[in-house]
Amino acid sequence: MRVWTCHKRPTLAGACVVPLLRTLRYCGFCRLPPVAAGDPPLSVCARVARAAHDAYCGFALAVTTTYLAQELIYAYLERGDMDTLARVMFLLLCHVTSIAKQVVFMARASRIAKLVQDLDDAAYNPDETSRKNLLLERAQGASRLGTAYAGTAALTCFLWTIFPFLLRLRGVRVVFALWVPFAYNSWPEFLVVLMYTYYGTSLVGIANTTMDAFIAIILGQCKTQLTILRMDFETLAERANERARKTGEQVGAAAASLLVRCIVHHHKICDTSQELQAIFGSAVLLQFGIGGWILCMAAYKIVGLSIASLEFVSMLMFLSCILTELFLYCYYGNEVAVESAQVSDAVYSMQWVGPDGVGRDVKRALPFVICCSAGAARRPLRPAALFIPLSLETFVTIIKSSYTFYAMLRQTHH
Repeated sequence: MRVWTCHKRPTLAGACVVPLLRTLRYCGFCRLPPVAAGDPPLSVCARVARAAHDAYCGFALAVTTTYLAQELIYAYLERGDMDTLARVMFLLLCHVTSIAKQVVFMARASRIAKLVQDLDDAAYNPDETSRKNLLLERAQGASRLGTAYAGTAALTCFLWTIFPFLLRLRGVRVVFALWVPFAYNSWPEFLVVLMYTYYGTSLVGIANTTMDAFIAIILGQCKTQLTILRMDFETLAERANERARKTGEQVGAAAASLLVRCIVHHHKICDTSQELQAIFGSAVLLQFGIGGWILCMAAYKIVGLSIASLEFVSMLMFLSCILTELFLYCYYGNEVAVESAQVSDAVYSMQWVGPDGVGRDVKRALPFVICCSAGAARRPLRPAALFIPLSLETFVTIIKSSYTFYAMLRQTHH
């Protein structure tokens, strides 16, 4: 079954996120986009495959919501025991944020597909070697990030499966941190519950980290495009003179043409950043609101574990995933804001005076360009989760709040 409807090979800009979107569709966390108006009608096999994929997405959502409901019931039943409650709360809260993003990916599949396809625009894929190298580095870094992040989550879920299995082999009674409607004292029932928990946590772990990487890498692509735009502004005069020598046109006309291309590029970057925030802003806001509690509950649980145990190692890996999740949003959002501010400096520092300058018409347009690129325009490039900025200061605030929650929890129950 095809899970990517674009028939051409993605460009360097689009290649950084296409594998992640494909993974989400294989996991059933993102629906296939509807057929565009101008596309040929689908064959019978294609329609059947699309219907099967929609059913698979519904099944994945049913699994994640059922698992969350079982965790909620278990948390309610164990509400009087904080140590037992902590066993389920950190994962329960993580599943809440994951389902929120899952619903967004399924409900807004068309907009997400359009967002990815827009990265194939010519403005995002320049011909200059230095620019291509930047895009290649971004694509390679995105591949490494997605693989490492999802791999850590998969390994964590595997350890969570191995640990109770080893305990059961030693004759220790295992209690899973979710409500199960039947007893699992014998091996067959135990293995059924074990495989169910492995499937549920692995599905959420791999898909959740892939969704986080997808959003963060789109932000990283915006940052890379701003870097390319800054380089284009800095070298505009030199490129205009070189183009004039090759084509025979006036330097001013060549500079004006290059300036228009830069302005169009900047508008496209703004559109991508704004659309990303419009699609995922509410889900990321929920992630930030719950992230501190997830860290708090995970820390509360990990302090009671033996350092030499597999469970301790798995909890450390879980904590690293949650910290990475929050840091990726804040880091790349901060990078976009910083790089956007540097674009106006690049415009101001270009060679716009002297015999090799950019021409009178371009000089007159530069103040307007500087104002727009500096953020005085209608759509400044400062990524945010609705009203919370994606910045390193936000990340530090979340860490501080999680420690405050943890300290209060320890003081209350000890």
